[in-house]
Amino acid sequence: MQIRVIHILCFWLFTGQAWAAENWYWKGGVELLAKGYNDSMKLHDLTGIGGMLSGDYMERGGFVVSYNVNHINYQSNISSDPKSIDEAVLMLGGRFNFHPDGLPGRVTLRLDGYRENDDMHYRVSGSGSSKKIVTIRDRVVGVNPVASFLNYTKTFYADVGYAYTHYHSDDSAVDDVNVRQWAPTLGFGLNRSYDWLQLRAYLISLSASNRVADKDITSALEVKWSHWFTADVPLDLHSARLAAVVGKRIYAVDSDASTMFSVSDLQTGAISIAMEWRLGDQISTVLQGGYESYEELLSNDRYNSVYMYVSVSQSW
Repeated sequence: MQIRVIHILCFWLFTGQAWAAENWYWKGGVELLAKGYNDSMKLHDLTGIGGMLSGDYMERGGFVVSYNVNHINYQSNISSDPKSIDEAVLMLGGRFNFHPDGLPGRVTLRLDGYRENDDMHYRVSGSGSSKKIVTIRDRVVGVNPVASFLNYTKTFYADVGYAYTHYHSDDSAVDDVNVRQWAPTLGFGLNRSYDWLQLRAYLISLSASNRVADKDITSALEVKWSHWFTADVPLDLHSARLAAVVGKRIYAVDSDASTMFSVSDLQTGAISIAMEWRLGDQISTVLQGGYESYEELLSNDRYNSVYMYVSVSQSW
């Protein structure tokens, strides 16, 4: 239902008679992700690729659509776990901007919808090359509305985000789980807008499910610091960002990255650093590396991951 609503909003954006094509600002990009897991009894590595296209009409609103595929390899010595998982995630979002009288800034209403299919491949019989593979599918649907405010001087930002996701498996032995998330955010422009500090709380509640043992509530705080450089800086950097997550969260939805964390393990911390380069005014390259720690709820397996992410985008 939520995907249909967003589709209607985006269709209206395209077909409005007053919204001339030359007034649109477009951006498209591709991204690559590589992740390795350490000390995990189950997970081995992840690779992913994705693409996105967004359109903004002046200051009135816009849309974004993205599609990502990930391949996750499991350790080969545990017969009860999948051999691998193939994830496919479609995200479609729309947003509208308002400038109410009496408010010193812009109000934005945003709605993102997600649809994800996770195909888990199991070995079921035989040995060596004669082993048969059976695929069981997990289906995930999510919706993420956000209401935000940014003042005209871009020194203060606040939003309230809500996310609802539903996880369903074709395996009758695996319970469905419903996830509700509140994510209030504050942002502050500092140092003549060369620096930006953002704080976001993740308050997540889960329905009873054998996916998550007896876990029903998690909370975490994410802190991001971004800095924009002037000319003549080392490596010709345009900007850099440092981010950290403290606390615990599971099945989180990140509205900045337009991403669902669909892994059923509890994230117990994370830190990352990102650097951006600009080639002229239209091409941007982002390189990001990070470390994450996790706890597997059913087995108390504690492990970590190290990842590298790169994206290239062009605007026109």
